Amino acid sequence: MKKLIGVLSALFLGLIISGTNADAKNYNMVFVPASEKGDENDYTSLVKIVNKLTGFKIKFIKVTDYNAAVEAMRADRAQIAWYGGKTYIKAAELANAEAFAAGVRPGEKDAGYFTYFVVRTDSKLKKFSDVKGKILALNSIGSTSGDLIPQVELARIKLSTTNKNDFKKVFYAGSHDACLLAVLNKQADVCGMSSRNFEARLADNTFKKNDVRILHKSDRVPPPPLAYSKKIPKEDREKIKKAVLEAHKHGEIGGYGGQMSHYISVKDSDYDVLRNVVKLLNKK
Repeated sequence: MKKLIGVLSALFLGLIISGTNADAKNYNMVFVPASEKGDENDYTSLVKIVNKLTGFKIKFIKVTDYNAAVEAMRADRAQIAWYGGKTYIKAAELANAEAFAAGVRPGEKDAGYFTYFVVRTDSKLKKFSDVKGKILALNSIGSTSGDLIPQVELARIKLSTTNKNDFKKVFYAGSHDACLLAVLNKQADVCGMSSRNFEARLADNTFKKNDVRILHKSDRVPPPPLAYSKKIPKEDREKIKKAVLEAHKHGEIGGYGGQMSHYISVKDSDYDVLRNVVKLLNKK
């Protein structure tokens, strides 16, 4: 009898465990690749750790543009997202998104980054104002460091991407990497791109340091955040945030721009500076 009870207890326990796994909460994470080489592999290790720590099942949804990332959360097809700063403030307004964490690269203390205006080493452009009348490449419409911040920096020297008299040509290359390659391949005189992607492509030998020069560097840009939908129960949001902030203790992790040393907490008000920038540009 004791043996039978033991067998039944084991079976019952197995059913409980099986049921628990089957009932694990499923969440989708949407992201826009930050580069030609950027894909879900940048987040795989992080999400694996978060799944392990929370018991959730987070899966990836890849989209090709920033508007689609916002729409995915608005329509509840995705509940977690990596957004660029500019896209986040749109998602907060339209899709009930809330920023909660941002990755810090190895060797750095701050999650913020910059827009670089990059030219070839042999370029005749010596100062930032020399870009007037030249061919300018940017990332894609909606990008923070590859669209919004370049517009801000250019406005400071009284240039505009929409003024036909200011540039010979302005085009969106589709990614930070493609923007940089346009300069390297002499398809553009200058490109505005993320410092994170610049450093990542330098590290993987896509280009050599003496191939290009940084003509201009912007002020600090608020980091691209991980955000979750406020539709997720608060208890689950707290579990996800805690797991992300502790993930570096459980293995190597990645994120926007490649490898990360750890994640830090961010909040919605950290992005008010970008909201103010957008308002200013809209007025102009």
